[in-house]
Amino acid sequence: MALLVVLPLYVLDLGRGLSLAALVFAMRGLGSVVVNVPASLVIERHGYKAGMLLGNGLMAAGAVVIAQSASPVVLALATLAFGAGAGTWLLARLACITEQVPTGQRGKAMAGLAALQRVGLLMGPLLGGVGAEQLGFRAVFLAIAAAAVVTLSLVWTVAPPASPEGRTAGDEAGAETGGSAAAVLLLVPRMLGRHRRIFLGAGVFAFCLQLVREQRRLLVVLWGTRIGIDPEAIGLIVSVAATVDLAMAPVAGLVMDRWGRKAAGVGSIVTLGTAMGLLPLTGSTATFVCASLLAGIGNGLGSGILLTLGADLAPAGERSRFLGVWRLVGDCGVLAGPLLTSAVASLPAALALTWLIGAAGGGVLWRRVPETLHPAAAAAGRQEAG
Repeated sequence: MALLVVLPLYVLDLGRGLSLAALVFAMRGLGSVVVNVPASLVIERHGYKAGMLLGNGLMAAGAVVIAQSASPVVLALATLAFGAGAGTWLLARLACITEQVPTGQRGKAMAGLAALQRVGLLMGPLLGGVGAEQLGFRAVFLAIAAAAVVTLSLVWTVAPPASPEGRTAGDEAGAETGGSAAAVLLLVPRMLGRHRRIFLGAGVFAFCLQLVREQRRLLVVLWGTRIGIDPEAIGLIVSVAATVDLAMAPVAGLVMDRWGRKAAGVGSIVTLGTAMGLLPLTGSTATFVCASLLAGIGNGLGSGILLTLGADLAPAGERSRFLGVWRLVGDCGVLAGPLLTSAVASLPAALALTWLIGAAGGGVLWRRVPETLHPAAAAAGRQEAG
């Protein structure tokens, strides 16, 4: 996760402008968008372990190439590969938890998974900022590659081998055609059409939330640079905000399993969007820290919300494929955020638009998406919490 802070700063350090920094950063989101559906078919056919190994391998390769290049084109392609690896890695873990965890405990389980990601967001920016300041940007990228290789080795050693057992008849049918390009191309429109109500409601919320989240990752760094904060201090501030984010994960799990997915989702996107709207009003380190911490609270309140919604909504007979398309919709938001910043080429305008999109996403979730936590599961969650 150090890449989130170091990459845009690296592009700026090469003498490139805001638009190019945002465009290169957007390639991470594009990589995840491109890989979601093919990765879902690989996971369905070969198992979670294969997806985890593939994801970490792509992240390691991408980070090594970034470390060795100063060409914007090469940086963009390497970042694309890194994003594809990160998307595959996350989808493999999501599919595994979806299959094994019951609905009434799913919010806490997904919040726990999100908390693990936030540990990376806590340590990564701090180490990345300090490393870039002390050792240089390339050393940080090589360290990221080494971490991915270590993770790959652990998965290879510890994770159980893939097994075709336990798949439904629908899963087997999908696996039989999963290797063809035609199946990949037809899968997305077929799934969107079959589950259009879900994607026009919950899918729109997922798109908006991921856009606002990605804008937070990019714009907090760029705004800090604009008001004169050095990379090491930005890394420290982002890590402090990530600490707050991480501390909110148990709260998010409790809210999702006790009061519902909508309560957590609306609270998250509205708070996060408000923080982005307040960021242009900051001109000092103190006010910048306050806005960053508010963003951490908002993002933390939504820990695991998209994972949980996706798991709740996924049909049993086509779980992996649905989750692949669900991730695709959300990752389109990840891609759209930096592209929006690159297009408007104005930090205040990008932040204002991000705030409006956050408010719209919260409205869609509240008005158009039915609660997916069933009353019996909610009662069990309240009884367990009590």
